[in-house]
Amino acid sequence: MRNFRPLAIALPLALPLALALGAAAQAGPTDKARVAFVSGGGLTEGAYHTAIVVELAPNTTTYWRNPGDAGSPPVFDFSASVNLASFEVAMPAPKRIVEAGLDVFGYHDRVAFPVTIKPNEAGKPVVAELKMDYAACEKICVPMHAEARLELTPQGAASADSALVAAARAALPKATAAETAVTLAPVAGADKPAWIVTPRAAGATDLFAEAPNGYFAETKPAPNGAFRLALVEAPANAPLPKTPVRLTMTTATGALEFSVRLDGGRATP
Repeated sequence: MRNFRPLAIALPLALPLALALGAAAQAGPTDKARVAFVSGGGLTEGAYHTAIVVELAPNTTTYWRNPGDAGSPPVFDFSASVNLASFEVAMPAPKRIVEAGLDVFGYHDRVAFPVTIKPNEAGKPVVAELKMDYAACEKICVPMHAEARLELTPQGAASADSALVAAARAALPKATAAETAVTLAPVAGADKPAWIVTPRAAGATDLFAEAPNGYFAETKPAPNGAFRLALVEAPANAPLPKTPVRLTMTTATGALEFSVRLDGGRATP
């Protein structure tokens, strides 16, 4: 994951938000956000499907894993859990939001992050202890902290939250081969290495890039429904990254996710 730029807005003291057993906290009217951790049911093909749901106050932003020109991505800690072998937090495609003249990538209103949890011992319950640090930004950015606990059992019954978890998983970007999604063309004479990324099908609405550590990739709309991808920051005297750049492209029918190689302008699966 690339290095992100720090918040460009003053940060007051953190405001903790404590939760228990997946139920939303009883937040007051001045709270910027509340978090719930919910289960999708029992063990399915060796994993539990859950979701972290963030409800935001009006005009408040929280960030994607690449926050853009400013901001802070969420951090998830499950280290205090019992019988947990691994976890994976996925994120829906963000929106491009202008804050103080900067492009940031994140969410307004509400966002659900699907979490896949695998147990050490499949026959025993998992006690998933979540600690989450994230930012909630309006005119200022407030660093937030949430804690929640879920007990997950192999024969756990479906509940009203099961549909919420299923919807969160369905909203994730669909993995695809880059060659089927876009073409890349280097921009000659650009002051920074740049490419025109042209979607192969109409209906693309935005493009977000995640460059390797040490690099910062910027994306902007270009004529004819295309996008301009530029490496605006790179290590001193470094060649183009050999590690693929991950791209998330939003479209009228959903988001796509794929990776491209920039050292030869080649798309990769």
